[in-house]
Amino acid sequence: MEILRLDEELLPDFQNLYIEFFRELRGKQGWKPDEEESYRKEAEGYFRRGDVIFLAYEREPAGFIRLSSREGCFWIEELFVRPEFRARGMGRALVGRVEEYVKKHDDAVYLFVLHQDKDAIAFWKRLGYDTINTIELVKDLEPTPRDSGFHTVELLGERFRIFRWKDEKFTDEEKRFMELLDEFYRNGRTKEEFLRIVNRALEGWIKDNDD
Repeated sequence: MEILRLDEELLPDFQNLYIEFFRELRGKQGWKPDEEESYRKEAEGYFRRGDVIFLAYEREPAGFIRLSSREGCFWIEELFVRPEFRARGMGRALVGRVEEYVKKHDDAVYLFVLHQDKDAIAFWKRLGYDTINTIELVKDLEPTPRDSGFHTVELLGERFRIFRWKDEKFTDEEKRFMELLDEFYRNGRTKEEFLRIVNRALEGWIKDNDD
């Protein structure tokens, strides 16, 4: 495996990988991808503005990672490894290269992960990344396809919604929890009631299992 910093000569490889990244992501979400040319222009734009981009090769382009700098922080924007090259440590190597770069300038690197992408969440947590404090909110001012196909989740009892994906990997227990949570709130119950129920259940479990 070889990891190279993106330059002008390698730009077409990055553009093609970037297209594959979004083709896979939109497939999981059940959405139609944009035209390939729009992704090519977007990828080139990131390169021209100076984003730090590394490409991984195994005789051919196999993956990439893109790092941006905004609001005084470094952000991993995308990490992608083509399916046939996964489970070989390539993603970990790309992250390692980015972390080496960031250490020369700062002491932290940030990223966003979609709630539905359980594989990605597990990957990042294995590498020592942890959740902090970001919640994405949206208000649709006109009807959109987002008006259907949600799961109900919660944070400290506060009700939120996440999109249903075409290729989800929630366990049966996780699916059942979201179903019960949705029913709970549709019946007019409140955050305070939810927290009381959960706290009592946890207190009871701790008492029953206290050594």
